[in-house]
Amino acid sequence: MNKTKDIFDENGRRIPYKGMRVFNKNSLQYYKIKKPENNFSEILSNSKKYGGVNVKITEDYFKSKCLDLLKNIGSDNLLKGILNGVAIPFICCKSNNEKDMGLEFEKEVLPSVSLAFTENNPNLHFKAILQGEKKLANEIVISKRSRYQEFLNMYNSGKTIVGWYFPQALQEYDIESQREQMKTLPKQYNLVLSGMIDVSAALIGSPKLLINKDDYPPVLCLSAIKHSDKNLMLCYKAYGHHLEFWGMSQMLVPGVTQVSEQWSGGLTLFAPIPLILDKKL
Repeated sequence: MNKTKDIFDENGRRIPYKGMRVFNKNSLQYYKIKKPENNFSEILSNSKKYGGVNVKITEDYFKSKCLDLLKNIGSDNLLKGILNGVAIPFICCKSNNEKDMGLEFEKEVLPSVSLAFTENNPNLHFKAILQGEKKLANEIVISKRSRYQEFLNMYNSGKTIVGWYFPQALQEYDIESQREQMKTLPKQYNLVLSGMIDVSAALIGSPKLLINKDDYPPVLCLSAIKHSDKNLMLCYKAYGHHLEFWGMSQMLVPGVTQVSEQWSGGLTLFAPIPLILDKKL
């Protein structure tokens, strides 16, 4: 790989290489997320109210830690192109002792996403749907290629994490290619394939993310996560302006998975932040 050439295009999408299964080699950008203003105060307030983030963290501290992350990746010739795309800051921490990720997601995370969305969009609804009456508890594992275990190790240790979610970095890639491209993605900067916790944190902080009156938004794939039923893919999606979580079939026909113009895998950049709980940060 050429270490001086950008691997992301002018829209912040990873440029497909040989072996990647994509809907379009050059994305037509039909499905779009409107670039948000990223109101750090509002994101932090939502994350405290709905996500259990420590109330002593200040907006200035949160914002400075997020911008430090962007500065680091922006100085990397290979990776800086990811900043051309939509980037959503988030902050999260583990607020329970649940060890099973699927059970935590069902009991803690999804209800928090639902409450954040419906209270900020009182005329809209949130729904969670798993096809085939499947469950998440005791059924979720991490894709080994995703590097997501690095994120979970930090999250499960009780550390507060700040980061950026790049929701359209892998738009139009099929699920397998989203995972496979991680093999050639530079490993520095805690850059991982997006999954349940980080994407949910981004939606808690920015609950209007998929509301777009001008364009159709993409389906947000949680590709770092694998269900025990290999036919299923997990995602967040808009239904009109409503928000839904789905465990849906990724099979086009038996033995052949879908590659969709609407599906979008994400990449997540993250770092822990130190907390000194006896004073404001």
